[in-house]
Parts: sequence; structure tokens; C-alpha cells
Amino acid sequence: MHTIIIIAIVAILLVPMASSSFAEDFKISPFFGKDAGDGLTTYSIQYSSVKDIISPSVSTKDKSISFNLVGKTDTNSTLILKLPTGLISGPFIGVFVDNNIITNYTITNETGDTAISMQITPLTENISIVGTTVVPEFGPIATIVLVIGIIAIVTITRFRPIHQ
Repeated sequence: MHTIIIIAIVAILLVPMASSSFAEDFKISPFFGKDAGDGLTTYSIQYSSVKDIISPSVSTKDKSISFNLVGKTDTNSTLILKLPTGLISGPFIGVFVDNNIITNYTITNETGDTAISMQITPLTENISIVGTTVVPEFGPIATIVLVIGIIAIVTITRFRPIHQ
């Protein structure tokens, strides 16, 4: 009977340690989208990598996001990105690692995010992901200005006397 209790106590103590060792430590890279659209709408990307993300950029023309990876490592590793669907959405047309298209990546749809997992080497420096849509070219302020403009034109033409 004491053996079962001791095994149960050991199992209870080891389960939290085992689950935390498998958990991913995600970092955050802010300011994706500051160079697109109205410049006010930005997104943060969560990522897990031995390298760090710098120089994020968004191209509305190419419908892509790009960034550089920095950091020292001696082994191949996995890069996991959690991309907000408001920033870029799929289906993804291509994933480029150092300007070479790759096909060995996995995509997982999560609530509000799309997770992409890919292998990187110690020499990997540039990542670009091309989607079907990226940050809207015109943000919410442009939409409000457009609506106000339409309402003003309709109001002026409705109440303006007709001259013949």
C-alpha cells in the first residue's frame, strides 16, 4: 500500500516538470505593419527560435511579410511563427528562406493566428512569407474619412437649391 502512495506522490511531482520542459518559450516581435497601410495599425508576432527577429517589414504590393534573423547557433533548429490573420492570411503562396522557396513547413490554424513551423540552419538570415492578403492598405481612419466625405456630398446636393 505504501508503494502505491509513494509512486502516486512521485508521479504528481514529476508531471509538472515534464509538461513544462515540452512547452514552447515564445518571444514577441512587435511593430509588424508599421511600414504599410496607414502606419498606425501594427501587429506583434509570437515566435519560438534560437535566433531573434529584427527588421520586420510588410509589402502590400507583394502581399508579404519579411524579417531578418540574428543570433549564434551551431545546429539546425525549428522556427515557429504565430502570425495574426489581420497581418497576413493564407493560403500562403510561398515561404522563402534566404530567397529560396521552401516546401518543408507546416501550417496550423489557431484562433486568430496561423502558426507556421519550419527548419532553419545556423546560416539562415532572411525569411519572407507571401500570403493572399496582408495589412489593409487603408486603415480605419481612411474608411471614416471616406464615409464622412460621402455623407457630406449627399447632404450638400440634397439641400442645395437647383439653379437653372
